[in-house]
Amino acid sequence: MRAIIFTLIALIAGSAAAEESAKPPQWFLDEISAMTADGGRWIADNKVYKNDNETFDAYGIEWVSGFNGATMTGRLFGIRDGKETSNFWEFRQYWHPGRKQGVLEQFGWGGVVGIGVLTSGEDGETITDQEFFSVDGSLKRVGHISRFTDANTHEGGSYDIIDGDWIADRQYVWKRQSPDKK
Repeated sequence: MRAIIFTLIALIAGSAAAEESAKPPQWFLDEISAMTADGGRWIADNKVYKNDNETFDAYGIEWVSGFNGATMTGRLFGIRDGKETSNFWEFRQYWHPGRKQGVLEQFGWGGVVGIGVLTSGEDGETITDQEFFSVDGSLKRVGHISRFTDANTHEGGSYDIIDGDWIADRQYVWKRQSPDKK
């Protein structure tokens, strides 16, 4: 009888531990809270990359939390002459309880789909590693490394990942825009 009781206790404890490890970690929840706070709207100046083919003065991203702050959805758009363009990308970020990892999915013009994992790095960094699939069958791997420098400033860089090497592409400084400035 004692063996059965100890087995039941071990199963219950193991089940509780497994459930706890499947929940989103605090760094993941904190990221969602910080990105969606105060309307979740962020603007990045594009003057460094603006040219005849890329005519946007800035880019904007807007995040909205869901399910009590455990997920978020977003959209990326351009800004030209103070006016928003249509969305370039739509995002969904969530915790996958089976894989015990953050997932970032994005969908863009022309049917491009990006999906990958989101991890916590050093010094508060958030790192994404995604594969982008195009309708022509091509595949591209892209990474992002970002961090908050203060509550209203978020720096991020994108990288082409080729044969495991992260090759810097663009760097942006995103500034929180209060909802009344919209």
